[in-house]
Amino acid sequence: MAEISAVIVHYRTPAETLRAARSLADSAPEVDIVVIDNASGDGIGETLAREVPRARVMAEPENRGYGAACNRGAAETSGAYVLFLNSDAFVRPGAVRALLSALERDPRAAVVGPRLVNPDGSLQPSISRLPTPWRIFCESSGLAALTGGRGVFRGHTKTREDHERAQEVESLMGAALLVRRTAFEKIGGFDEEFFFYAEESDLFARLRHAEWRILYEPGASVVHLGGASGGDALFGQLHASLRRYVGKHHGPRAAQFAGAVLWLGAAVRYLLALLTPGAAGQRRRLRYRAAVGTEKKQITRGELEN
Repeated sequence: MAEISAVIVHYRTPAETLRAARSLADSAPEVDIVVIDNASGDGIGETLAREVPRARVMAEPENRGYGAACNRGAAETSGAYVLFLNSDAFVRPGAVRALLSALERDPRAAVVGPRLVNPDGSLQPSISRLPTPWRIFCESSGLAALTGGRGVFRGHTKTREDHERAQEVESLMGAALLVRRTAFEKIGGFDEEFFFYAEESDLFARLRHAEWRILYEPGASVVHLGGASGGDALFGQLHASLRRYVGKHHGPRAAQFAGAVLWLGAAVRYLLALLTPGAAGQRRRLRYRAAVGTEKKQITRGELEN
């Protein structure tokens, strides 16, 4: 599988990054592994040189975001396929081969994603839909959750999908994605204006616009821990990225609407979190305070991203 280059973006997750790199070295020994260190300052280069010497580490002078790091990793490699693997994910035996087979069977497929599972082996839903103002409203208002992700109130991530069969999809969680290099390069890779979150949605939207296909392959299994590099304090970045995505693909008025409903949804959830005791309440308050602050800042400035 020398035609595959794997890119892992690292930011202050040394134990998780080590596990991700080791899983590739053990289960897919012919894959070229590159770790992009986003100015973490935690000595990941020395750790990997000692524990997984096959992994090359390239240090960025500053953290320019996930998409920028992925682009650098792709540029520093030459495989016909690029596996973008989160630092908090690790592949199970046979996963890389199953993903490669899926792309080789379909020459119009640009990306394939695996079945994501939690550490206990349970399914982690990963099939999603591209964000639209309506879908963001459904999620922010709670309608998508109340209807179980079904019907007209389905959201973009809160949507009930069949994860048992291989299929073409609109969008996927970006924890592990095998990408055809020719398609990736033709559309210019990740948009580096997205610092964190929604960069994969934007990539899928542009690939689909160029008539490439996005696939889901349940025969490949990847364990995803989730939230290691982001966490609750960066929840506001998710809202900023969603607003940017809507502005880019649906226009400035749609971005203004999305920003307003995201702020309102976060504000209501923050007020409810004030009634939640203990660590759970503290965590929810941190999450939604970050989101409320981000949206309020944007509304105050009157910024409409397009």
